[in-house]
Amino acid sequence: MPYRNPFEENQLVHVVSRALIDVFKEKKDCYLFYFQLQAVNLGKRGLNVKAKDAIKAGEALLNGEKIPENFIIKEHPPLIYLLEHSLVVNHYHLYLLAPTFKALVSLMHRLNDSFARSYNLLHNRKDAVFGSRYKSVIVETDFQSDAVSRYVSIINPLDVFQPGWREKGLKNPKKAFDFLESYEFSSFPDRIGKRNPQILAPKEILEKYISLRFDKKEYQKFVEEFLKEKTISSLPFFIE
Repeated sequence: MPYRNPFEENQLVHVVSRALIDVFKEKKDCYLFYFQLQAVNLGKRGLNVKAKDAIKAGEALLNGEKIPENFIIKEHPPLIYLLEHSLVVNHYHLYLLAPTFKALVSLMHRLNDSFARSYNLLHNRKDAVFGSRYKSVIVETDFQSDAVSRYVSIINPLDVFQPGWREKGLKNPKKAFDFLESYEFSSFPDRIGKRNPQILAPKEILEKYISLRFDKKEYQKFVEEFLKEKTISSLPFFIE
């Protein structure tokens, strides 16, 4: 059955894909994911690129460093433009600009398939990695865009920092901010200017779609206020 095309071109989309296991517990697997994301977005993984090299390349891409040209065989323009991202133990979030629905479907199918094969080879396993098909939500308003941005770059990474914080509140907003600032596997360090990774969309696209209302200082102030609002002492009640 063919996919129904819900949009024509240049649509903002929030994508979530969940794994059957805690696939992002180790740094090497996170780096591998980002390399695979870049590879399928531009074409495919280069021939004879070993796992250890792909992992180092993923780390380099996050840190804004160049990787050897032969690591990725470029076959087409980017399928999507990545605005924000986060990895959270057993799932990942992508906030992206999709030129066409067909390009989005192609990216997601190839990304999950190629990463699952690479992950299984690295860990000497054969079972499935991802469960049901990924979920995608079209973002149509500035209000939705702000909410998705906050959800992807702030709320979900905090689940790694303090599991259960959404119900119980954050214990320490300063430590929470420090964690967000240092957590490699989200776009938060990028939003506050600590990093300039190779995987993100070009500057003009980022400025158009996610920097309409916040410069870096304003964004930091917004986040600090948000974290204070979510501390235990700020909640109307707290049950241990």
